[in-house]
Amino acid sequence: MKKFWLSALACALVACGAAGGTPDPQASDLLSAPTTLNRQGHVLSARSTVTLYGGGLGVRVQVGATAPGRAGAAASLSGLTLDGVFVVTGTGVWKAPLRSSPAGQTSLGTLNAAAWSGSGDLRPGSGVQVVVRLKDRLGHAYWLRDTTRASGSPVPLN
Repeated sequence: MKKFWLSALACALVACGAAGGTPDPQASDLLSAPTTLNRQGHVLSARSTVTLYGGGLGVRVQVGATAPGRAGAAASLSGLTLDGVFVVTGTGVWKAPLRSSPAGQTSLGTLNAAAWSGSGDLRPGSGVQVVVRLKDRLGHAYWLRDTTRASGSPVPLN
Protein backbone atom coordinates (compact mmCIF):
# COMPACT_ATOMS: atom_id res chain seq x y z
CA MET A 1 0.00 0.00 0.00
CA LYS A 2 2.90 2.32 0.81
CA LYS A 3 4.33 1.82 -2.71
CA PHE A 4 0.95 2.70 -4.21
CA TRP A 5 0.81 6.06 -2.39
CA LEU A 6 4.41 6.86 -3.28
CA SER A 7 3.68 6.07 -6.94
CA ALA A 8 0.54 8.22 -6.86
CA LEU A 9 2.47 11.08 -5.28
CA ALA A 10 5.22 10.81 -7.89
CA CYS A 11 2.65 10.88 -10.72
CA ALA A 12 0.98 13.95 -9.22
CA LEU A 13 4.31 15.77 -8.93
CA VAL A 14 5.23 14.91 -12.52
CA ALA A 15 1.82 16.14 -13.70
CA CYS A 16 2.31 19.45 -11.86
CA GLY A 17 5.69 19.92 -13.54
CA ALA A 18 4.21 19.16 -16.94
CA ALA A 19 1.57 21.86 -16.48
CA GLY A 20 4.13 24.47 -17.54
CA GLY A 21 4.97 26.29 -14.31
CA THR A 22 3.96 29.85 -13.60
CA PRO A 23 2.23 31.84 -16.32
CA ASP A 24 3.73 35.10 -17.55
CA PRO A 25 2.49 38.15 -15.65
CA GLN A 26 -0.22 40.44 -17.03
CA ALA A 27 0.37 44.10 -17.89
CA SER A 28 -1.39 45.27 -14.71
CA ASP A 29 0.91 43.08 -12.59
CA LEU A 30 3.99 44.46 -14.32
CA LEU A 31 2.90 48.08 -14.08
CA SER A 32 2.46 47.70 -10.32
CA ALA A 33 6.10 46.64 -9.90
CA PRO A 34 8.11 49.07 -7.76
CA THR A 35 10.78 51.35 -9.20
CA THR A 36 13.08 50.72 -6.22
CA LEU A 37 13.65 47.89 -3.75
CA ASN A 38 15.30 47.98 -0.36
CA ARG A 39 17.55 44.96 0.10
CA GLN A 40 20.02 44.60 2.95
CA GLY A 41 19.84 48.35 3.63
CA HIS A 42 20.61 49.28 0.02
CA VAL A 43 18.30 50.69 -2.63
CA LEU A 44 18.10 48.67 -5.85
CA SER A 45 16.88 50.30 -9.05
CA ALA A 46 16.81 49.45 -12.75
CA ARG A 47 17.93 51.59 -15.68
CA SER A 48 16.93 50.53 -19.17
CA THR A 49 17.51 51.52 -22.77
CA VAL A 50 15.10 50.52 -25.55
CA THR A 51 16.41 50.91 -29.09
CA LEU A 52 14.65 50.29 -32.40
CA TYR A 53 16.94 49.14 -35.18
CA GLY A 54 16.33 47.62 -38.60
CA GLY A 55 12.92 46.18 -37.74
CA GLY A 56 14.08 44.91 -34.35
CA LEU A 57 13.94 46.01 -30.74
CA GLY A 58 16.88 45.91 -28.37
CA VAL A 59 16.56 46.20 -24.60
CA ARG A 60 19.46 46.70 -22.23
CA VAL A 61 18.86 46.68 -18.50
CA GLN A 62 21.19 47.44 -15.63
CA VAL A 63 20.23 46.85 -12.00
CA GLY A 64 22.36 48.68 -9.48
CA ALA A 65 22.43 49.27 -5.74
CA THR A 66 23.08 52.51 -3.92
CA ALA A 67 23.31 53.39 -0.27
CA PRO A 68 24.16 57.00 0.53
CA GLY A 69 27.02 57.07 2.99
CA ARG A 70 27.33 53.27 3.16
CA ALA A 71 29.87 51.00 1.55
CA GLY A 72 29.17 47.56 0.13
CA ALA A 73 26.17 48.32 -2.06
CA ALA A 74 27.36 45.70 -4.56
CA ALA A 75 27.05 43.02 -1.87
CA SER A 76 23.27 43.52 -1.83
CA LEU A 77 23.19 42.15 -5.40
CA SER A 78 25.02 38.95 -4.50
CA GLY A 79 22.81 35.92 -4.81
CA LEU A 80 20.46 37.65 -7.26
CA THR A 81 20.13 36.77 -10.93
CA LEU A 82 18.16 38.42 -13.70
CA ASP A 83 15.46 35.95 -14.60
CA GLY A 84 13.24 37.84 -17.04
CA VAL A 85 12.74 41.10 -18.88
CA PHE A 86 9.29 42.33 -19.88
CA VAL A 87 8.43 45.38 -21.98
CA VAL A 88 4.98 46.93 -21.53
CA THR A 89 3.84 49.12 -24.42
CA GLY A 90 0.56 50.81 -25.24
CA THR A 91 -0.52 47.69 -27.14
CA GLY A 92 0.54 44.90 -24.80
CA VAL A 93 3.32 43.00 -23.07
CA TRP A 94 6.43 41.63 -24.73
CA LYS A 95 8.56 39.07 -22.90
CA ALA A 96 12.12 39.70 -23.92
CA PRO A 97 14.20 36.59 -24.51
CA LEU A 98 17.35 37.06 -22.43
CA ARG A 99 20.65 36.41 -24.13
CA SER A 100 22.91 34.11 -22.17
CA SER A 101 26.02 36.18 -22.59
CA PRO A 102 25.86 39.18 -20.56
CA ALA A 103 22.53 38.32 -18.96
CA GLY A 104 22.78 38.23 -15.22
CA GLN A 105 26.49 38.93 -15.04
CA THR A 106 27.60 41.09 -12.17
CA SER A 107 29.99 43.82 -13.20
CA LEU A 108 31.20 46.57 -10.89
CA GLY A 109 28.19 46.22 -8.60
CA THR A 110 25.52 45.86 -11.29
CA LEU A 111 23.45 43.09 -12.87
CA ASN A 112 23.23 43.44 -16.65
CA ALA A 113 20.91 41.93 -19.24
CA ALA A 114 20.35 42.31 -22.97
CA ALA A 115 17.45 41.11 -25.08
CA TRP A 116 16.22 41.74 -28.61
CA SER A 117 13.47 40.68 -30.96
CA GLY A 118 10.93 42.14 -33.39
CA SER A 119 9.79 45.69 -32.70
CA GLY A 120 6.06 45.23 -33.30
CA ASP A 121 4.43 48.61 -33.77
CA LEU A 122 6.79 50.66 -31.59
CA ARG A 123 7.96 53.98 -32.96
CA PRO A 124 10.80 56.24 -31.79
CA GLY A 125 9.61 58.25 -28.81
CA SER A 126 7.05 55.64 -27.73
CA GLY A 127 6.84 55.38 -23.96
CA VAL A 128 7.54 51.92 -22.55
CA GLN A 129 7.86 50.32 -19.14
CA VAL A 130 10.69 47.82 -18.75
CA VAL A 131 10.21 45.37 -15.89
CA VAL A 132 12.86 42.92 -14.70
CA ARG A 133 12.32 39.82 -12.61
CA LEU A 134 15.13 39.01 -10.20
CA LYS A 135 15.46 35.73 -8.34
CA ASP A 136 17.47 34.97 -5.25
CA ARG A 137 19.16 31.69 -4.33
CA LEU A 138 15.98 30.45 -2.64
CA GLY A 139 13.85 31.07 -5.74
CA HIS A 140 12.04 34.15 -4.43
CA ALA A 141 11.11 36.58 -7.20
CA TYR A 142 11.57 40.34 -6.98
CA TRP A 143 10.37 42.87 -9.55
CA LEU A 144 11.78 46.25 -10.61
CA ARG A 145 10.34 48.68 -13.18
CA ASP A 146 11.84 51.49 -15.23
CA THR A 147 10.09 53.98 -17.49
CA THR A 148 11.83 54.99 -20.71
CA ARG A 149 11.23 55.91 -24.36
CA ALA A 150 12.18 53.94 -27.46
CA SER A 151 14.89 55.50 -29.60
CA GLY A 152 16.41 54.61 -32.97
CA SER A 153 14.90 53.75 -36.34
CA PRO A 154 12.02 51.30 -36.84
CA VAL A 155 12.67 50.72 -40.55
CA PRO A 156 14.84 47.86 -41.81
CA LEU A 157 18.38 48.88 -42.66
CA ASN A 158 19.45 48.20 -46.25
